[in-house]
Amino acid sequence: MDYQTMRGLFFTPPGAPRPPCPATAHRTPARLLRDAIEPLACQAIWSPEAAEDYAALGLDDYFAAYVWQRTAALGTPPTRLAVTALGVFAPDLVGPVFEAGVAALSRADVVRVRLDAPGRTLRRELGGIDAEAARAVALLRRGIEAAESTARPLFTGLCADPWPQDPLAALVHAGNVLREHRGDSHLAACAAAGLDPVQANVLTELWCGYPLLTYTPSRGWTAERMDTAVAGLRARGLLDGDALGAEGLRVRDALEHTTDAMQRTVIDAIGPDLDSLTTQLAEWSDALVAAGAAPPDPAKRLAG
Repeated sequence: MDYQTMRGLFFTPPGAPRPPCPATAHRTPARLLRDAIEPLACQAIWSPEAAEDYAALGLDDYFAAYVWQRTAALGTPPTRLAVTALGVFAPDLVGPVFEAGVAALSRADVVRVRLDAPGRTLRRELGGIDAEAARAVALLRRGIEAAESTARPLFTGLCADPWPQDPLAALVHAGNVLREHRGDSHLAACAAAGLDPVQANVLTELWCGYPLLTYTPSRGWTAERMDTAVAGLRARGLLDGDALGAEGLRVRDALEHTTDAMQRTVIDAIGPDLDSLTTQLAEWSDALVAAGAAPPDPAKRLAG
């Protein structure tokens, strides 16, 4: 799947404004930081400069590049481990493209592009924000260095990467590291709650404002597998029609609070600078969305 096709799937605005969703009511410090970071951090995914670099090196399947650059945090893992680490994708979707990425491009090259190229994207879109970016990176690194790494494999692997010298590239890297910390934490919370990956997808899409089974298919699950997941959630009393019921809201909110708690050391380490940092990150992220450099759908921003 090439870069433009990938953009076409995720950069199309919703046909109508999204109605209020449960996620917008969850305004904890950890969640506010996460939402402020998302469009910045996802330049590790969506940077067109990265797409050009991958293609120039011989990897023009951008979905394969996406899977390989994320799982390269684990070294060059066995396919099953790569699939498991990503958590919410169907193995039959990501397994083959992971193997294609590994065959096409060395780990050293894919990591170098992931670390360097997004800085060029930010410089093109946001201009000369080097001093402000360096300050934000210092605060984010304070949180990263205090973060608990247990049961967070992608986060732990990313912490071993060298920090980019360019402050704008370092800003994307810092956001990406914390994005994976929250993602790893959330997967652990879902597993502890007895949710399989498809059920976790379904709860998240409803919590973030998507209609039932309109986002989960993008993770490669078959219709049969999704129907089974929905039936399981109904059996647990988590759905009311095609929406989250009261128990579903309670369970999904509890997952988010558990994820927040697993990031407490990050938030505490950033300390009194957190509010100003979150405000600045949100301004940059909003600018990226407005410039067409990050997906415009607010549900996508909330879902990650």
